[in-house]
Amino acid sequence: MSTTTGTTRRRRRVRLTPVDAIQISSTGARAAEGPVALGQLNTLQWLQDSDDHLGAVLRVELPVPDGKSVDDVAEAAAVLVARHESLRTTYVRGRDPRQVVAATGTFTLNVCALGEGPWGPPDRSAVAGRLLVWLRERRDTAATALRLAVATDEFGAVIACVAGFSHLGVDLGSLDVLKREFAEMLAHPERRQVGEPRHQPLDQAELEATPAERRRTRAANDYIQELARRQPRCLLALPGATRSGESLAVELSSPAAAMAVRQVAARTRSSRSSVVLAATCAVLARRTGYRELVFPSLSSNRFERHLVDFVGSLAQGTLVAVDVGDRSFDALVKHTWAAALEASRHGRYDGVERGAWDERIQHDRGTHFLYDPLFNSLVPETWSGVTAGVKHRPGEITAALRRTELRWRPVPHDGTPVRFNLEEVDGRVRLDLWSADTGLVPRAEMESLLLAVERLLVAAAAGDLDAPRIREVTGLAPVARTPDWVLVDSCWVDLGEVQRLLDEALAPAAAHVFGSVDGRDLVAYLTATDAVRTPEQAHARCLAALPGRLNALAPRHYVVCPTAPTDATDPAAWPAPLVTGTGR
Repeated sequence: MSTTTGTTRRRRRVRLTPVDAIQISSTGARAAEGPVALGQLNTLQWLQDSDDHLGAVLRVELPVPDGKSVDDVAEAAAVLVARHESLRTTYVRGRDPRQVVAATGTFTLNVCALGEGPWGPPDRSAVAGRLLVWLRERRDTAATALRLAVATDEFGAVIACVAGFSHLGVDLGSLDVLKREFAEMLAHPERRQVGEPRHQPLDQAELEATPAERRRTRAANDYIQELARRQPRCLLALPGATRSGESLAVELSSPAAAMAVRQVAARTRSSRSSVVLAATCAVLARRTGYRELVFPSLSSNRFERHLVDFVGSLAQGTLVAVDVGDRSFDALVKHTWAAALEASRHGRYDGVERGAWDERIQHDRGTHFLYDPLFNSLVPETWSGVTAGVKHRPGEITAALRRTELRWRPVPHDGTPVRFNLEEVDGRVRLDLWSADTGLVPRAEMESLLLAVERLLVAAAAGDLDAPRIREVTGLAPVARTPDWVLVDSCWVDLGEVQRLLDEALAPAAAHVFGSVDGRDLVAYLTATDAVRTPEQAHARCLAALPGRLNALAPRHYVVCPTAPTDATDPAAWPAPLVTGTGR
């Protein structure tokens, strides 16, 4: 196994010289206005009414065949804008958000010159990478749904093309559609036409307002609400964690794991992404001590035929429940795939309604939800017959382990302590693990988790593994926790962290937390002050101070006393309470 840091060294230094900014207009079939669809509403919510949000723009490389000109790119992009209304749409925020489709969409095509010298396909990746940085650094005051940039050689041939799309208009599934259609039109000029009418976001909003879809939406909300009552505060809570401020990602690149995944998928008739997710869940269950994992994921929401080639914001976060328990690995793979499909089936819901009952659940449980997905798969979720009958000799897979690589890179700060991104399963498994803060989830922990996933997949290639063998193969020990850690309401809780929460939130009151008193979990004793005289007031203050404390919950019960005892660590020493309650 080799370990690398940063990106691959480029063979040539790329210098971009802006030479033109072409304004292109394209007219579609209609101008219209209507309510937003559920996916758009969801995106509007998490962008927090800010066009400067980190995720407000999706920047990607677009495929360009050799020998294409700037005019070719402009023509193909103009057809995309005419064909897909989301690329001509603006949004009216507020209590009743609306989408406004313009008849004509305008976008900028920036042209940069690479200068003299031979430029060709071997340089495309490096040029596209530099072009993406250039596009990100240029601030465009116009709120357009699309920005394009190309880099050309001295003869005017396009070497690379990148685009910035408004996330309100597209999601990752939409990008796949746009890339495919863009490449087709560049390769085949006769296809540069709008074609038959498409299912558009306005049509989707109209469909979602029908009685059948509204029943489906309510069922999705009910499903997520039920799981939200079992979701842990933080799935990977490590003792002794202190914030460092450094955010890192490490990518496992494993040809051996890809061979193993194909064999397990063929044996279990499951998707390859579900095989990787099952291994990830088994490793996390072993490390954390949870038998059931309830965690955020993403659903593409592209299961109906009319949404396969849809360009618009459809994807939404959902919750997945994987009961690892004592299942064998093959049984866990099948269960995991079923759980992922069930979560996706309930992935389209009313975000406003979810936000309202999320707040109630957080208040009742004394927790604060992390919404960023723990596991995000960018590969198809379907089983394919191409995996059937795949056989690799054990020696082949073992030999391939020598080509495993771990690549480290800095990443922007994210909200969740850890996040797995499955990027590829063809030829190699590329599994990213992000740590929002390496003080909370250190580098050594990240590396050990990814390598444990690889070990488990490779071991499972030869045949099914029972639960004891799964635990053995991971090579991991459960997190070592002191008696100050207790399992409360599906959450591992550090009583020391809860005590620090009380000291901050309830000052100047004297307060002490107990793991259990008279059969009640997580009980806080405190003295009454002018500001805090009731359990409800105490609970509100604790909830306000909770964000950022990943290993704490607000107490489940409050005992408000007139004075503090000499020994606050003994619940029997506290005087008769003025009032007790849950604060809910």
